[in-house]
Amino acid sequence: MEQFPLRQLYSPDPPSHNSALRYEPQYERFAARSPAGEQHRVEFIRAGWLTAGDHPELYFFKVDGKDVVVGISGSALQFLQKGRRYLSREEKLDIAGLYLKKQLEAGRPLQAENLFVQADELSALLRELGINM
Repeated sequence: MEQFPLRQLYSPDPPSHNSALRYEPQYERFAARSPAGEQHRVEFIRAGWLTAGDHPELYFFKVDGKDVVVGISGSALQFLQKGRRYLSREEKLDIAGLYLKKQLEAGRPLQAENLFVQADELSALLRELGINM
């Protein structure tokens, strides 16, 4: 039986021009402290989207064992990405995670109206995360 030479099929170091592939999320698991001093443990579970309204992207987390959903406006994402690059899943996860952390640290109730990222907030979160468009 003939032996075939082994070849490396991928590069262990992706090209530097494709930084979106190397983005490592910071907010898959994190802790946040409320103004009252309560420590909250947060873990990312999954992502999805709605096919109604402005088609928001949804990020599901467990906060102290309870389900919490953070939405990112689909129209805000579309406007931001138009003519630029698309954000990776990991980058959007960090946007949702950072937004959730800020809500917890501000002591806001975890209700739908406090957990939806709009266009102005999206730009500020991108800057804070150091994500360049």
